[in-house]
Amino acid sequence: MTSPAELLALFASGQSPEIPEGCECREELLALSAYLAELGRFAGAMAVGDLSATLHCTGPLAGRLKGLHANLRHFTWQTNQVAAGDFSQQVVGLGEFSTAFNRMVAALAQARQELRERNEQLATAYEELKAAQVQLLQQDKMASIGQLAAGVAHEINNPMCFILSNLGTLDKYCARLDEFIVYQTETIRKLAAAAGEDDLSAMIQAKRDSLKLDHVLADLSDLITESVEGGTRIKQIVMNLKSFSHIDEAKLQPVDINAALDNTLTILQNEIKYKAEVTKDYGELPLPVANPGQLNQVFMNLLINAVHAIDSHGEIKIRTRGEGEGVVVTITDNGCGMPPEVAARIFEPFFTTKEVGKGTGLGLSIAYDIIHKHHGTIEVASEVGKGTTFTIRLSSLDVSAA
Repeated sequence: MTSPAELLALFASGQSPEIPEGCECREELLALSAYLAELGRFAGAMAVGDLSATLHCTGPLAGRLKGLHANLRHFTWQTNQVAAGDFSQQVVGLGEFSTAFNRMVAALAQARQELRERNEQLATAYEELKAAQVQLLQQDKMASIGQLAAGVAHEINNPMCFILSNLGTLDKYCARLDEFIVYQTETIRKLAAAAGEDDLSAMIQAKRDSLKLDHVLADLSDLITESVEGGTRIKQIVMNLKSFSHIDEAKLQPVDINAALDNTLTILQNEIKYKAEVTKDYGELPLPVANPGQLNQVFMNLLINAVHAIDSHGEIKIRTRGEGEGVVVTITDNGCGMPPEVAARIFEPFFTTKEVGKGTGLGLSIAYDIIHKHHGTIEVASEVGKGTTFTIRLSSLDVSAA
């Protein structure tokens, strides 16, 4: 029969011997065998990653296994936290494993920070590239428009000068003809009276009345005057068009903001007059040093935006005021307005709420960029159903606008 000492030696070597009947201390050895089997089951479960197992015994060894089990469960939770992005986790109580894990977490945290910084750099580079693309597109477009406008303006201006000059000469000739016809009529009347030919004078007067010559002579001067006024308006439009076509010029000069607004309104007159009444409230302003063509582009984009915001017929208010050494321009419409989430993004390149093909999303972003390069600010305030107000602030000091 195996002695208790031999059985204990077998237990110590990791075996599970049978306890024979009649063995001394059999009950204690059976209890020891069950205890070791429970510990083995629990340790085996942990070895294969089953941390849901429970240990139903006590004692120093069981206590240590339970402590290890608790550490492993907590370590599993910490690992999941790290996987979710929480790099503040620190493992303790697992010796060298804790040190290695903590080093790994620190390295992951550093790598994430570097990745975040690179992503921010990429995002900044992307925004700069997108802004540069917008500017290149706009410069190309406006250069083409400027060339076309300048060419059209030149072709219209030359014949219009001839027309206005000829109308002036025609007006003088008509005045002479009128004077001669009056003299001729009066002379014929006198000669007919002297010769006793009253019938001749009556015949001439009847023909004069049938031809409505008096009305023609009276209306001819008005027709010429109206034609001169129309031609002068065309010439003014041409001058505004030539001025507006200089948007790509980099030359800075003192700009009359009120005149620039009037020039832009003239260019947009045909588009605005069917959609809105324009109310102007101009103040006395200093002259900011700026690129006049670029400011015209800003005003045009804002006014077109206001027109498009009005569904049927509304009102656009333009107000200018001096503010210290600067200028404040507000353009207000009573159109559809914008919700806050849209108003917060309207200056982003390519952002638009219009249907596909009806808007590029560049107009307001270009306006923002131009004002920013003039060291100014542009803000928007809008309320759905009530309208939108754009506020531009420019310094009257000399600035370097790109």
